[in-house]
Amino acid sequence: MASPITIGGLASGLDTESIISALVGVESRKVGQMRTARTGFQKKIDALGELDKRLKSLEKSLKKLADPDQFVAHKATLSAGGDSFVAITPKGSTQAGTYDVRVSQLAESTFIRSDGQADANADLGITGTLSLSVGGTQHDITIDGTNSSLNGVRDAINDADVGVVASTVFDGTDWHLELRGADSGVANAVTVVAEPSQPPPQGGVLNLTQLRAASDAAFTVDGQAYTSADNTIDDAIQGVTLQLLQEHGAGDPTVEVTVAEDFEAIEAQLTDFIDDYNEVIEFLNEQSAVRTSSEDAIKPLAGDSALRSIRSSFGTVISSQSALSGLSYSSLSSLGVTTSSDGTLELDSARLKDALADDVDDVKELLSDETAGIGKRLLDSVEQRTDSISGTMKTRTDAFRASMDTLDDRITRAEDQLEVFERSLRQKYAAMESLVGRLQAQGGALGSIATFGVK
Repeated sequence: MASPITIGGLASGLDTESIISALVGVESRKVGQMRTARTGFQKKIDALGELDKRLKSLEKSLKKLADPDQFVAHKATLSAGGDSFVAITPKGSTQAGTYDVRVSQLAESTFIRSDGQADANADLGITGTLSLSVGGTQHDITIDGTNSSLNGVRDAINDADVGVVASTVFDGTDWHLELRGADSGVANAVTVVAEPSQPPPQGGVLNLTQLRAASDAAFTVDGQAYTSADNTIDDAIQGVTLQLLQEHGAGDPTVEVTVAEDFEAIEAQLTDFIDDYNEVIEFLNEQSAVRTSSEDAIKPLAGDSALRSIRSSFGTVISSQSALSGLSYSSLSSLGVTTSSDGTLELDSARLKDALADDVDDVKELLSDETAGIGKRLLDSVEQRTDSISGTMKTRTDAFRASMDTLDDRITRAEDQLEVFERSLRQKYAAMESLVGRLQAQGGALGSIATFGVK
């Protein structure tokens, strides 16, 4: 931009720079007001971001509370040395009790290996079809001059994605092609139906040989025999996942799995929820706090309807009786969870433990029923706010951003107009000073003539 015309008021005696600055200042107030409004919208967006962060933490804890499979009401332990043979993970619907487990066989996948070759990248000169049967289904893979090395065959098998994992390994002397079934179990067995070969009379080169047959896991629970295609077992002990690790020898002791109520875990999950819930309520309280003086800044979300809606929706669920019938404990207050005057929650640990000791299953149903549990109802309310497409936090933020974009356009236009206005003023005052200067010069000349005539 060209340098502005500066005027000192030398002819008129006016402080034209101050006049121009004052006039431009009056017009620029509009820009300042728009910038202030834009800053206000940014503060609202930042505040919504903080609220969204707290809501998502609450959402995370509620997902555990609302899911019967994640709500851990029991703990499972193993007898001494048992962790060498099995690993255990309790789930939601567990029954207390003691279970004897013995592992007689682990599930395995098929293992096949080729003859050794000096170079995994060397062309073996083989062509034709490599036919593999996987779980009784035959898959044909074409081998030609483009993929007739060990590595080439390996890649062709893996690219075919037929349930076989191929690799090349070096045994210290030669390279081998190794094939393993992607899944364990007899039903997923892999067999080689046909191999590519060199032209006669050379014949086969790979000579793929089975070194391990696929097998099912075999184990007993309290003497009852089970088999499985996989070593991860979900249905032998209710609510407990067994991971089979090692086969029992004749002299190895039976593993004893003990399942018992875990009140501490339940309290910890409920406490996590309460802590996250209180973080949200404290933020709402902070934003809606009454100003004690005019000097106190107005909070960005003060009076925002979205905050009132959250408080109302949450409060309704927290204070309500469960719609589930036949429960001994039908509300959070019956578990020792009470609402303080500021809306935050407090937990009476002793009262909760009494309820758990009396009827842990009722407590779990109240909190974690998949359709009407308190966890599910609160989670639905939270997700209405946190949904990344249609949630309140998203739509409100988008609206504020749109307002900021509109203000940005208005500010740009106003600043352009202000620049034109200032340039126009300077030109007008420059013209005025020039005119005043010429008039003064003419007046001086006339005065000189008049003075000369008098003489």
